[in-house]
Amino acid sequence: MNKQLSIIIVTYNSEKLIFECLESIYKYNDIGDNLEIIVVDNCSKNCDNIFKKIQAEFSNDIRLIKSNHNHGYGAGNNLGNKYANSPYFVVMNPDVRIVEPIFNKILNILRADLNIGLLGVKFIDGSNHLYYKPEYENLFNMIFGNTFIKLGFYNVEKMYFSGSFLVFNKEIFIESGGFDENLFLFYEEADISNRILGIKKKTLLANDLFVLHLIHGRAINKNLLKIGIQSRQYYFNKYNIDIDKYYKRSLIMWRLKYIAASILFDSYRKEHFRQWINLCLRKGEVL
Repeated sequence: MNKQLSIIIVTYNSEKLIFECLESIYKYNDIGDNLEIIVVDNCSKNCDNIFKKIQAEFSNDIRLIKSNHNHGYGAGNNLGNKYANSPYFVVMNPDVRIVEPIFNKILNILRADLNIGLLGVKFIDGSNHLYYKPEYENLFNMIFGNTFIKLGFYNVEKMYFSGSFLVFNKEIFIESGGFDENLFLFYEEADISNRILGIKKKTLLANDLFVLHLIHGRAINKNLLKIGIQSRQYYFNKYNIDIDKYYKRSLIMWRLKYIAASILFDSYRKEHFRQWINLCLRKGEVL
């Protein structure tokens, strides 16, 4: 049966997050049977048990897909999209919560302009919903960019949406080539934004739509740092960006933030910034 909107959730050892995520979708589903939910598990240790629990709690309404290997964020969402039966789909992380009825509004926006390939929303009480693309980063927006973002500023060419909650026109997504699976994690959103704009389609920020993204006080993870560095190197090579300039600018930014944290006696942020300073000094090498 064809649906109007699909939600694709890629999980990896996300048992503590996925159930509340699904509950929030059901709670605020304002399009009824026109909504389709697809969960793709990227080879979690406890995948079979998680799927059994999902089936027990939510019956057979949710399509469950098990990947035989963790190929990353982009590959997992590409896989889920192959099973989607809707003209539009949402990429949603397990740590995102729906907090109000938004699906009908999403459909109305996308149906009103068929050239919109990618739609972003705002986050409440969590991480940034927007970032500057690396090719457009400079010292000014590295330091003050978050302030402009919080004020509602969005530059279509220079910014990209967080991948925690993205909405796509499926036809345009496929025309753009889908997610680049060479990017295991990080920068997929900037890359897909570039390619959608490259085929003369639109990206749009829906300023009146909000979700909750649970990202409070996360510590630096060395494994994720390594993955991020590999993705950064691939992305910079793909778009011919000078990575040395990037690390030089970043080093200045993190040092300024370290000084500010020291003045404010913020030991947690000082340690966080110190690790990023060391990373920039090593130009991305993680010890």
